[in-house]
Amino acid sequence: MSTGQGHDEVQELLAAAALEILDGAEQQQVLTHVSACSECPRLLDQYRKVVATIALQLPGRPVHPDRAAALRARLLGRVQAHRMAPARRRSWIERQGGWMVAAALAGLLLVHHSVHRPLAYGWLAAGVLILALVALGAYVRVIRARLSALQHFHPDTERMPPGS
Repeated sequence: MSTGQGHDEVQELLAAAALEILDGAEQQQVLTHVSACSECPRLLDQYRKVVATIALQLPGRPVHPDRAAALRARLLGRVQAHRMAPARRRSWIERQGGWMVAAALAGLLLVHHSVHRPLAYGWLAAGVLILALVALGAYVRVIRARLSALQHFHPDTERMPPGS
């Protein structure tokens, strides 16, 4: 963990800090942030209460040291994988929403203008074309979602040659 972690990064580590599975430096940095933050002490306390509740529900048998080491390694691996995961990719609607609104407003303006100037049918044609483009964009989005769902349920479809 680099020095100067942000609030969001520390919040992601609070559960691991409550379990005390972070290494010494990371645990100390999280605790330092918690002592200076107004929100994180409450969250860390809640995580610690959950850990204590879980500990009370577990049977009183000691865990074999090899198994405990394997569990710790899995938990640390998950924390590292989550930390290294790329940022969430914005959906198509989030990325293109502004352009879609602009195209819709332009289409509305063109259609409105064609009603008040009936001889200027070019504006009407342009408006219809813009609406057709918006509909085409929505159709492409639906097809991409279907393809993504198919690839999610059938991962082998990614390796199939085109046209199969």
